[in-house]
Amino acid sequence: MARIRYDVFLSYRRADTELVLPLRDELRRLGYVVFFDTQSIEGGDDWKGRLQTAIAASRVLVLCWSENASRSEVVTFEYSSARALHKKVVPWLLDHTHLPVMLDHINGIKSPDPVQVAALLRASLGWTLGRRRGVQAALGVVLAGAIAGGAWAELKPPPPAPPWEFQGDVIDPVTRVGIAGVEVDATPEHGAVVVRHTDDNGRYDLRLPAPQTKTIHLVFRRDGYQGDEVTVPAGKPFQTDLVKVATK
Repeated sequence: MARIRYDVFLSYRRADTELVLPLRDELRRLGYVVFFDTQSIEGGDDWKGRLQTAIAASRVLVLCWSENASRSEVVTFEYSSARALHKKVVPWLLDHTHLPVMLDHINGIKSPDPVQVAALLRASLGWTLGRRRGVQAALGVVLAGAIAGGAWAELKPPPPAPPWEFQGDVIDPVTRVGIAGVEVDATPEHGAVVVRHTDDNGRYDLRLPAPQTKTIHLVFRRDGYQGDEVTVPAGKPFQTDLVKVATK
């Protein structure tokens, strides 16, 4: 099963959610895939394993640092894990709280404007994961053509296979009404992640490149709801329920 990858892992304290949300939205508008954990940490959950997997799959951890964050065991675990995994850590200073000793040699971003912060991060991040994959695919095609040389000119390649579609619905299990604005991250068995959002009726439509795979991995996220992650057959529509949860 393909693992979801992220451009940015946002590490923050739930008390700072309103300050951090505009940065998340601006980064996603710029095309970056952002991990933004909105699930409550319940007793008995393997939250360390869950977060460490996401950090390992991210290019950069943006530490939204504040007095609130300095008192969070989860935030401490996140930036410590990123350092242990040799991931780049970029602090965004939400107030005048000093950075932890582990990070005090790093220059943090002090701007209160999320749009400006996203622009500064963009200079460091460079291309999005989607664009990087596109360039890699293009280079692969060019290399294959160079290797084939004159033989390729003698052959007429078959027409490309048409793309295939996958539809689904996200439903509130209490009201049985579709949930709008749910982020749907879809990854075919051998393809790159495709990100879509549900419409006003809770429906999402995915148009995916050929060939059609047997299964597709789906991750559902929306603020205020318990996220879901599942691998389903790709040959028929899929319906899932998202349950409302309390914030941390």
